[in-house]
Amino acid sequence: MRRLLVLFLVMLAVIPAAAWSQPLPQPEDGTLSIREGRGMVFLNARGSITGRFEKGKLTVTDPHPFDSKRPVVYGASKTTYRGAKTTIYQGRNIRFRLIGAMYQTRVEGRGIFMSVIGRGRGIIDVWSLNDEEYHSLPDETTGFQLVAPPGT
Repeated sequence: MRRLLVLFLVMLAVIPAAAWSQPLPQPEDGTLSIREGRGMVFLNARGSITGRFEKGKLTVTDPHPFDSKRPVVYGASKTTYRGAKTTIYQGRNIRFRLIGAMYQTRVEGRGIFMSVIGRGRGIIDVWSLNDEEYHSLPDETTGFQLVAPPGT
C-alpha cells in the first residue's frame, strides 16, 4: 500500500511538471524593410533593428537600460539624454543597430534605410512589410503588426 501511495505522489509531481515544461508556441518573426524613406518610422519591437539615414533624428527608449544589450549608434553630431531610458541622436549619416531587446525606436528624417526582423508594432510612412512589394507613401500614417506572413 505504501509503494502505491508513493508512486501516486510521484506521478502527481511529475505529470504537471512535464506539462508546464513544454514551451508555448510563439509567433514567427516578421520583417520590415524601408528603402529611401522620408518621414517618420516608430517601432516598439523585439528583435534586430538595423539602419541608417541621411539626415534626421533617432530616439531610442530602452526599458532595461542597465542590461548587457545596448544600442549601437554611429555618426551622431548631437546626443541628448532624457533620463536613464531615452536617448536622442541627431545629425547626418547616422547608422544604428539595436539587437536582442525590446526597444521603442523613432526615426524622423530623410534617406531612411532600415531592416527589421522581429515582433512588435509600429507606425510608418513607407514600407515593405513581411516580404510584400514596396508601397508608395500613404497620405496618413499607418499602423502595422510585425509578424510572419500567413502560411509560413
